[in-house]
Formats: sequence, structure tokens, C-alpha cells
Amino acid sequence: MEAFDPARIAIEEDVQSVPVLDGVENGYWRVARLNFPTLIVAITAGDGRSFGMRIDVTGYPTSAPAGTPWHIDANRPLTQMELPEGPSAETVFRSQWSSINGWTPYMASERVLVQGDHATWAPQHPERSWNPNRTIAFYLTELHKELRSCAIPEVAA
Repeated sequence: MEAFDPARIAIEEDVQSVPVLDGVENGYWRVARLNFPTLIVAITAGDGRSFGMRIDVTGYPTSAPAGTPWHIDANRPLTQMELPEGPSAETVFRSQWSSINGWTPYMASERVLVQGDHATWAPQHPERSWNPNRTIAFYLTELHKELRSCAIPEVAA
């Protein structure tokens, strides 16, 4: 029998919440699968095509999600050539920072960023930062907003 895990219960409830389902209905994202502590989501970019994100939700919602761009069909991380393209994509997937962090998104709601050398972002950017009152819908919305002007390269299809 599996031990009770409040993070598992919270993410299972949140992927079925109205904000997440609204994002699905609006075509912003699609939940591909949840195999706790991993959530796989397809995020729609500005060109209408989508790319995967493998999101570690260990400790959710106390700990921020930690995302990795993911090839859903091949079940592997995206390569640099497969990442979204465009001006905001270059901000989210910074070659100087993201490349050494598994192409983790450079966002104030990202665990790798806020627990690392950007721990001061939460008080400086509370409207964009993760806190335990946030849900996975917040993280997905932030990512979708950042990439709605981007395109997915043909190689990622």
C-alpha cells in the first residue's frame, strides 16, 4: 500500500480543476499524463503547434514545479534544436543559463530558478513567482504566456 502523499493528492485534484480544464478547452495546453511525481503536458505555442513539458511536482504545492522541455512521443528531453523559437523563447530558454540546467524555463515560477541563484525573485516579482498558494494552472499559464508568440521548429514534430 502506498503511503499518503499530500503532494500527490494536491496535483491529482489540481489537474482536474476548472483553471486547468479551462486551459485545455482554450487550447493552451493538454495534460498528456500524470505519473506522480511527473506530470507531462503539451503546451501550445503561438503557431498553434505544441511541445511537451515534463514537470516534476515533488513537494507540490509547497515546492515549485520543475519543468524540462520534453518530446512526449519519444519520451525524452527536447534537444536545443527542438525548443520553441522566437524572441520570448530566447528569454525563457536562455542558452547561457537554461543549457546548463536541462533547458529548464527561466521563469520566476520555476523551482530550479527560485531555489538556486535567483532566490530573491519571489519578493521582487510576487505576481510572477511561485508560492504554496499557487496551483499547476499558474505555472502552465506563465509558460503559455511566455511562449504564445513563439513557433515550434519542424524538427520537433
